[in-house]
Amino acid sequence: MTTEEMMKMCRTLAHKYNSPSHFDDLVSEGILECLEQVDRGNTHEANLRRMANRAMHDYINLKTLPVKVPLHETSRSLARDTKYNTTMNQEGVAKLQQSIKSTSIPIESANIIDEESDPAVIYEKKQDLLSVIRAAKNVLSEDEWGLLSSRYLKEKTISDLATIWGTNDTDIRRRLERCTIKVTDSLNISR
Repeated sequence: MTTEEMMKMCRTLAHKYNSPSHFDDLVSEGILECLEQVDRGNTHEANLRRMANRAMHDYINLKTLPVKVPLHETSRSLARDTKYNTTMNQEGVAKLQQSIKSTSIPIESANIIDEESDPAVIYEKKQDLLSVIRAAKNVLSEDEWGLLSSRYLKEKTISDLATIWGTNDTDIRRRLERCTIKVTDSLNISR
């Protein structure tokens, strides 16, 4: 069987799966399996067809799943809804079937990705903070910067600041509000 004949056979087999978005991938899987079989010395046309079909079945039913499923007879039979005597225990078969057939996963088994732990997000937040600090230093007076940095960078309470500045809480809140307005205006941030 020539390579062109194998390609034609794989294209015909790929149409059987009725998946236009995976058509080229199915053909690739089939032709790759055919070439591997030829390298092993298996050149009989019926065997090549069967192995190409199996490779395409594995691709469309097992390899495209969001989880990695082992390629063995048990998973193939579960994908086809056929019975297969297996040495796996019932719990293992049930979990395997759940991963093959399920279109959703229970929330408790999902790994929830914390956006705060993403290095790119952390870097962007640091860069944003640095740009705000630079703008604040450029726009605010020395006293205003001292007040704003004490409150937000050194995390002092309003009461602590009122004691340090020798004034009341309301005055500190007003000063902080004026500082915030100056900085947001300089950054063109809407309030």
